[in-house]
Amino acid sequence: MIDQQKIIVCCPQIVTGGPELLHQLVHELRAMGRDAKIAYYPFNEEFICPEPYRKYNAPQGELKDNSDTFVVVPEADTWITKGLSKAKIGVWWLSVDNYFSARHQSRVRDIYIRYRLLISHRVPMFQMKKFIHFTQSHYAQNFLRGCNIESYPLTDYLGVEHLKQERNKLLDKKEDIVVYNPKKGQKQTEALIQAYPDINFAPIQNMTPTQVAGLLQRAKLYIDFGSHPGKDRPPREAAIAGCCVVTGRQGSSNYYEDVPIPERYKLDDRSVAYIDQFGSLVKDIFVNFEKLTIDFDYYRTQIAMEPEIFRSQIRSIFGRS
Repeated sequence: MIDQQKIIVCCPQIVTGGPELLHQLVHELRAMGRDAKIAYYPFNEEFICPEPYRKYNAPQGELKDNSDTFVVVPEADTWITKGLSKAKIGVWWLSVDNYFSARHQSRVRDIYIRYRLLISHRVPMFQMKKFIHFTQSHYAQNFLRGCNIESYPLTDYLGVEHLKQERNKLLDKKEDIVVYNPKKGQKQTEALIQAYPDINFAPIQNMTPTQVAGLLQRAKLYIDFGSHPGKDRPPREAAIAGCCVVTGRQGSSNYYEDVPIPERYKLDDRSVAYIDQFGSLVKDIFVNFEKLTIDFDYYRTQIAMEPEIFRSQIRSIFGRS
């Protein structure tokens, strides 16, 4: 159990899924009576909390190297730890892919990755055992275990604006729309768009969170190919909005613990066979949507349980004040 009096969670001042998790951690720790604060970096600049995260109780604090302080850093920014000698340190693996460009595949690749880590000032894996590690996904936990590093599961949850949706009220709104994120799996999705010009593919781009939610509420299917560096939010947001979800098999999407959907909805997008398989699957979803959407009820149940699971994990790791 972490018994340091103060907890500082280091966070880049950007608006993405990872920083939201960091704000959630501070929020929940403070709700349990712990003295937790967030510290945006670069540390020599002044920031205000990004608007999407102001719903969380996450006041700013200063990063100090004191023995009574526990510092949490994301895995991609372990350079922060090099200036700390007294504080206890936890590394939160929100992603594997954002730390490495890829898993170790050969000796040449291993040397190249170590060289990149030196340039980026990140702490190399062989020095990581001195830290406490938390993992947001089973994918990350399994990766660390392969490096002989054990970790504590520390996941996340969707905001109440997603969890309060009632799927049964959304069924009448559903249209034959396939929603995708154009910033992920571009090559794979483009191949599908070219192969199926009659399908209405709708990208999530230049939209507010409200507009994204509205699009997902209308769509029957959300697809998410390419890399899954952690337990990503968009597939969960889509499932809660009543969509069927089809993913690839890379990263966390290959783990049932991270994306608990039936195997038929996971296509190997590293093989050209996925293009034909997708055509048959999307036709079935469009025609039999009300029947097939039930296949995702277990996924939706798990998503709805995530806030309490997250709080339980925090109590186990950090305890109460």
